[in-house]
Amino acid sequence: MKIIRHRLGRRPEYWAERVERKPRKKALLVGIQYERDEEEAGETANALRGPHKDVAAMRELLIDSYSYSPDDIVVLIDTNEPGQTQPTRDNMIRAIKDLVEDPQPGDRFFFHYAGHTVQVPNTNFSEEDGMDECIIPSDGEARMIKDNELRRHLVDSLPIGSNLVAIFDSCHSASLLDLEHFRCNRPYVPWISKGRRKSDSQWNANMRRHALVVSRHVYQSKRVSSSSVRSRRTSIDQILLSSPDYRKLTIRTQSLSIKSDFEKWYDTPSSPIQRTSSPDSMWPCTGYCPPESPKEANVIAVSACKDDQLSWEDSDGASMTQALIDILKSDPHPKLISLMANISHQLHGFYLKLHSHARNHRKQIREINKRRVAKGRPPLRVPTDSLPEMNNFQDPQMSSHRPVPRDAIWDP
Repeated sequence: MKIIRHRLGRRPEYWAERVERKPRKKALLVGIQYERDEEEAGETANALRGPHKDVAAMRELLIDSYSYSPDDIVVLIDTNEPGQTQPTRDNMIRAIKDLVEDPQPGDRFFFHYAGHTVQVPNTNFSEEDGMDECIIPSDGEARMIKDNELRRHLVDSLPIGSNLVAIFDSCHSASLLDLEHFRCNRPYVPWISKGRRKSDSQWNANMRRHALVVSRHVYQSKRVSSSSVRSRRTSIDQILLSSPDYRKLTIRTQSLSIKSDFEKWYDTPSSPIQRTSSPDSMWPCTGYCPPESPKEANVIAVSACKDDQLSWEDSDGASMTQALIDILKSDPHPKLISLMANISHQLHGFYLKLHSHARNHRKQIREINKRRVAKGRPPLRVPTDSLPEMNNFQDPQMSSHRPVPRDAIWDP
């Protein structure tokens, strides 16, 4: 037997195993108030009062209640303090990439955003409501970050066994991470939205989208010559055949033979009649989703409201973040379903007070205008978008990669 001897040497680099390390906790907190000089005020979003306080309070909570190291918490706020990194688009994306760099199972990441969010039309039919949600950085709406980008940078690189908790305290924020499950995560609350039916937020949620416009032939008793009437052929067959979206479709047909003698009234696996099942839903979350085993990272996003709703702050700048922090200070590890229910109750009480103040405010404006008109002066013109909310509510949402178990615990 021939023995082959090899000289001892360095193990090839491609054999090197990944060095295991202790799981780590990292956080990125972003608060944008959009405060600008008067010359720039017309080009930026409406100023907010609370995001800077929200970020400071959230940072304190993470350190005191969840053992985050101050060195592992990055803060981006739009202040003029020396050395403060501004929450511009480029800085935010860079900070997000740094947050989730080299993720490993067991790592815990925390992302908090307080600021403005807007909606823009979706062009690739990937959104259930036909709209993309976008966060607005400090350098303006023209530099906004879409939900697709946010998910790609923040979520898609996370391995199974890692954890991400995201907090979005802004308008239109329910699907900012485009997570699959949200209806099945909603808590029970003993009320329904009492918003006015004709209000804009109610109408926007029930728009007809992606529909094919067709009509049937119109028949009339009066005889009119075809040359004097403008006609347009819009039968469904013609539109389907002429539409470029349907020209590439081919239908495979199969002739069927029917036996005259009745053997069995039901079809068997060998029956010539092809059976079909109901089509799968395009959107996976129906509200009654069964539990699933982990196939991706554990990602949970808590949002201030649904995609078609607005989020408000009070005169002191308090909003959903403050309600969340107050609850977690008294119980740092509640069940997720209980946490969402408690946030919903707090915001519902806040909105009842907001509606009352809004009605009083509008009543005062009407009385002032009556006095102005009586003195021959023109009435005050108050922009509609500056009036406080008087009818609708906001419903906090929790979205996730998979249905959240009812006994899951908040542990960022």
